[in-house]
Order: sequence, then C-alpha cells, then structure tokens
Amino acid sequence: MREYSVGATPTAGSTSTLYTVPTGYRALWNLSYMHNTSGSTKHLTLTWYDSSAALTYDILNQYNFSSKDYLTLDGNALVVLEEGDQVRVTPEAGSTFTVILTFLLKGNQRE
Repeated sequence: MREYSVGATPTAGSTSTLYTVPTGYRALWNLSYMHNTSGSTKHLTLTWYDSSAALTYDILNQYNFSSKDYLTLDGNALVVLEEGDQVRVTPEAGSTFTVILTFLLKGNQRE
C-alpha cells in the first residue's frame, strides 16, 4: 500500500476528472481539500463515478464556498474506489478553486 495525492486547479464551468484508479489497483479515498480562491462566493460539485455500475454519486452538489473559504473532508470514513472509478469536480463558471485529494493505493487482490 502506498499514499498518493493529486492536486489541481480545475477549469471553471466544466467537469474535470481529477483521478482515475489505474488497472490492477483499488484506492481508499481518505481526504479531500477544496479551496475557493475566487473573490466572491462560488459553488463546486464533487462526484465519484463508479465505472462498474456506470453511475455517478454526488459527494458535494453545488456546495457554496465564500471567497477564500475552504473545506476539508476527512475523518473516520473511506470511499473504496475500484479500478476505472473516477473522482470528478465541476467548479462554477467564473470561479477559481484548488482541489487536493489523497488516496491509499492497494493492489487489486483482496486481503
């Protein structure tokens, strides 16, 4: 098992895939950090795409952030992502966000 983080300043007004679990791996998603660096209140949507079911689940849906505000999602829970699953983000048009995600990557074999 190894730790892995990805950071991005996603394009405002469009959906970006921030992470896709590689073939042969599972990812334990244990931290999300989102920061609105815009000069006004803007919203952000954060989703998990489950490739095996071809379904998208909202983690945050148009969640409002005041200017310079941030949100950290961590704690005692994990989201288990299988190979091909994705984490996607959609910032509001005209916004600037920074997003950092952290995962524990494991080989796909069950333990």
